[in-house]
Amino acid sequence: MEQQPKIELYVTRTFSEKLSTAFAFLRENWRPLLKYFTYFMLPASLVLGFFVNHFWGGYMSLLGAVENAGNLDDAWLIRFGLTTGATIIVSTLVYMLLIAVLFTLFRLYFARPQCLQDLQADEFRPEFMKCLKRSAIYLVGFGLLVIAFILLFGLLVGVGFAIHPVVGAVLLLLGYAGIFAVIIPLSISQHIYMMEDEVNIIQAITKSFRLGFATWGGIVAISFVFGMITSVIQSFTMAPWYILFVIKMVFTLSNEIDGSFVNSIFFTFIEYLTCVVQCLGYLLSAVITTVAMLIQYGHASDKIDGVGVAKNIDRFDEFDNF
Repeated sequence: MEQQPKIELYVTRTFSEKLSTAFAFLRENWRPLLKYFTYFMLPASLVLGFFVNHFWGGYMSLLGAVENAGNLDDAWLIRFGLTTGATIIVSTLVYMLLIAVLFTLFRLYFARPQCLQDLQADEFRPEFMKCLKRSAIYLVGFGLLVIAFILLFGLLVGVGFAIHPVVGAVLLLLGYAGIFAVIIPLSISQHIYMMEDEVNIIQAITKSFRLGFATWGGIVAISFVFGMITSVIQSFTMAPWYILFVIKMVFTLSNEIDGSFVNSIFFTFIEYLTCVVQCLGYLLSAVITTVAMLIQYGHASDKIDGVGVAKNIDRFDEFDNF
């Protein structure tokens, strides 16, 4: 098969060029992306679907007990809390695995002369282990920073309300506005950390503020367009599970679930399978949005820091000089 010209990452692009480049990357590499996505994410979704489905089953039981003025013992509440925690942990691990797989393929694409063609497991494995380590470090470090920020923000708002309700309300509103503004540039911090080996988490976040605020509108526009696309995918993959969820919720709230079909093993198994499909849909959506944000990251790096120009200068001796 004829080799397609490699898509350059660090290039300043217009909005339409970023869209076409993201789609071109997906179109060119859909086979290796789908291959490794299926290899890693299908088993992960089988595990994740179990926890997600179990969590929503517990949630419906809790909702039914509240609606019917029932009592839930402490043991059940403890089990539900453990299920919720386990679901969060498993979801984080699956996302960490997905990010490691994607950025392994991204890095190999831009590093290999033949892009992702004829990619073998022996070449994929060492890069994957490196990306898996960095993905774990990023998620843990970023999660700790988010927790610290939430605690600090809560303390600040609490002090504001203690001084005066108006002060607290103003701080709360300003905080929400600030969070919205900060989330936008932070969306490329992961790409910076995963693509640039020389930076640590703090440097990646600092750099994301510098690049992200300068290209804030582009990030919002790319996120909106690809968010619309992925919402369609998620709607299709979520629909079967959601229909079963609503049916079971009706029976639960009406207190008629005992002995009914929705409480049978067959219904539970079908509900689990549809939950797995839903999880795959969300993960597939994450692939598409990650690719789109990768192109936005490359655009911001070249536009603000001139990374593409610097790399071309470093490679100048590769070209014939007259």
